[in-house]
Amino acid sequence: MKLQPVNIQNQKPNFKSAYPVTHWIAETNGSYASIGNLNLIKKLQGKIIRILNKPLTESSKPMDAGEENFRTYVGKCDISYRNNPVVRSFYNRTENSLNNFSPLSYIISGEDVEIFEDTLAKNIGRLKGKAKEILKQPYSPQAVEAIKLYNREGLKFVKDKSKQITDKQGLVYMLHTKFEIIRNRAGKIKDYRFVDARFLPIKKKI
Repeated sequence: MKLQPVNIQNQKPNFKSAYPVTHWIAETNGSYASIGNLNLIKKLQGKIIRILNKPLTESSKPMDAGEENFRTYVGKCDISYRNNPVVRSFYNRTENSLNNFSPLSYIISGEDVEIFEDTLAKNIGRLKGKAKEILKQPYSPQAVEAIKLYNREGLKFVKDKSKQITDKQGLVYMLHTKFEIIRNRAGKIKDYRFVDARFLPIKKKI
């Protein structure tokens, strides 16, 4: 798969603060395949989140040129991230994504990160903490309901039309990432190396 960058001048996409993400992996010099396994998606998404959240100063491991270019690219496309360079993930656990082709992972950026965490995410941690104190395990009925609320309302949050990336034709844009598989001498996968990422239209209207 060859990722072509968005032509911002011609398409004029309306970049906001929440967008779906799809991850692609390949062997060295091999063809790319999209990933549908949530555990692997979370691993790759975590790498993207760390790159975008990484402090530019006082870092023990400086970013390579590809990571710096990716940050710059997202900053040019995502006004919310450019004004407030912080991101977090949301994973779609509500819809049957494999059947209706709904994305499994999303990125939330800028000021919306704090709003999302304050209204949905932090309450789960508080209720789990209380459950551990009282029940000696984290999943009280209240904590379970908070998780259900997070999954349901979180999906509404990232799919809010006012937050999504669209162009004038109503096409929603998605961030596509590319990773290369790194194997050890025995041929087992030991890691994935970030290669590139671009915003591309999902090819359906909202």
